[in-house]
Amino acid sequence: MLVPAAIYVLGIELIGIYIASAAYIAVFMVWLGNYSWAKSAVIGVTTSAAFFIMFEIWFQVPLPKGMFDALSFLGY
Repeated sequence: MLVPAAIYVLGIELIGIYIASAAYIAVFMVWLGNYSWAKSAVIGVTTSAAFFIMFEIWFQVPLPKGMFDALSFLGY
């Protein structure tokens, strides 16, 4: 559990919390829960999108975007 968590923290620094969280959720669902990749990807993206809407839009609290801001096209 320590190595995936360390990779997740590095991912937050590089690609931001939303994309890193979607990947982290999806990988753990496949690895530990034996779900399909499609279902895992949908749930990971949906969860990250919900957190994006909640924090960035509703509460207006910016979370880490990372060095390579992949969501800059959204204007946040």
